[in-house]
Amino acid sequence: MFRKAKERVNNYYLRGERFRKEVKREIKLLIAVTLGFTIAFTWRQTIFDLFEAVIIKFFSSTSQSTLSVLTSLAITLVSVLLIFLASYFLQEKDNGY
Repeated sequence: MFRKAKERVNNYYLRGERFRKEVKREIKLLIAVTLGFTIAFTWRQTIFDLFEAVIIKFFSSTSQSTLSVLTSLAITLVSVLLIFLASYFLQEKDNGY
């Protein structure tokens, strides 16, 4: 009884092709996420400065903290809008399952 269970576990984890594919898939995902965060971090200040320049044109506030809050709010709103649009257009079709 335990021999069959042990054999199945051994085949899945040590010699199983599905496990190898899953590990490769997870490693690829980890690399993509890590590089994505690196790219986002490098562009962070540039995007902030661009939004701040636009906010300065619309509002005549000279307070640095007010500009920072308004810029962060604008970036958040644009980002949420992009997330909603991406989730709407990239959703999977319902196949009746």
